[in-house]
Amino acid sequence: MQVSQANNQSVWKQAYQDALFETDQARLRPKLEAALRAVDDRLFEVRSNPPTHRELMELEDAKRAIGFLSKGELE
Repeated sequence: MQVSQANNQSVWKQAYQDALFETDQARLRPKLEAALRAVDDRLFEVRSNPPTHRELMELEDAKRAIGFLSKGELE
């Protein structure tokens, strides 16, 4: 794995974890939005350079979880 790919992978994972573990409702919405952007950005990147099967599954799972957590938050 190239260094830039590793960095991009850690960027979306960090944003996702920040949203998952946020307990303050006032701070949750911005963190969910940031996590969704980071996941979407990574999904866009991997179209030209396919990730490992594991990362793709993690991205898809993260997107579903963000959607579940944001039900009503991002609408």
